[in-house]
Amino acid sequence: MTDAGGPDAPHVTVVSTGFTYPEGPCFDAAGVLYTVELAGGVVSRTIDGEREVWVRPGGSPNGAAFGADGTLYFCNNGGNWGPNASTGMIAGLGGQPALIQSVDPAGVVSTVADSCDGQPLNGPNDLVLDGFGGIWFTDPAWAPRDAAGSAPASASPPGAVRYVGADGVVTIVRDDLVFPNGIAITPEGDRLVVGETGTGDILVADLIAPGRVGDWSIYARLGEQSFPDGMCFDARGRLIVAGTGSGRLFVVGALGSVEREIPMDDRDLTNVCFGGPDFSTLFVTQAETGRVVSLAWDFPGSPLAVQPLR
Repeated sequence: MTDAGGPDAPHVTVVSTGFTYPEGPCFDAAGVLYTVELAGGVVSRTIDGEREVWVRPGGSPNGAAFGADGTLYFCNNGGNWGPNASTGMIAGLGGQPALIQSVDPAGVVSTVADSCDGQPLNGPNDLVLDGFGGIWFTDPAWAPRDAAGSAPASASPPGAVRYVGADGVVTIVRDDLVFPNGIAITPEGDRLVVGETGTGDILVADLIAPGRVGDWSIYARLGEQSFPDGMCFDARGRLIVAGTGSGRLFVVGALGSVEREIPMDDRDLTNVCFGGPDFSTLFVTQAETGRVVSLAWDFPGSPLAVQPLR
């Protein structure tokens, strides 16, 4: 492990390198770090500080989370990613199946969902599991690309939040968002939080039942320069948001105000999660440099496994 960071950045440690557009960091029950790679079409894990490919599902694996039985669930957006240094400035142009997939502990890849109401999924981006065996996930649509292969999130067609029930049925939760991206459930298990990359807003709704939410409201406004991506909560109820394109982590208090912005030395911060022996280390995937870094946090993280709805 080596230190990394600019003059105004916090003290961070490089955990592992060599990823092609890393995303979806998460830990299994044994404390092993897993990472997906959008441009590599693989799920990797870090063993003794070294990147090791675990499975090769193809497409473009995205946000991921472990279930209680050790199954890894992940989005596969069908081959879409923006160009950056870790991809050789080559963009992923899509054209492959958009899926929710899983990998069992033996490494067998399965498809969980590929459509909703008879229509193919757009490009699943991130997910969170609930206490009823269901999966909430964001399903943005990509904008037309410019000459460099970039697709501005603010120009995206309407995207959706969807739910896969324990019975495998996929339903629409909301379908009018401008590139819905990161998604999380509050530590109390009673509210769903979604980042809208195209507007810089963080939205929230009460969880009523599996696949059902109440009215939506604005949880926080980060501004269009922030491009909110993956997110997680700490035990104090603060939401930590990866601001892709901005090179900053945003720390949002329980009342929705931005308490802190943490600069890092990679513009394309894609996702965050907590890990470590005391669960008080924050891990960040950095897409431009193709690495995972960590930094100490002042409060433990909120476990990704959530409680049943109240």
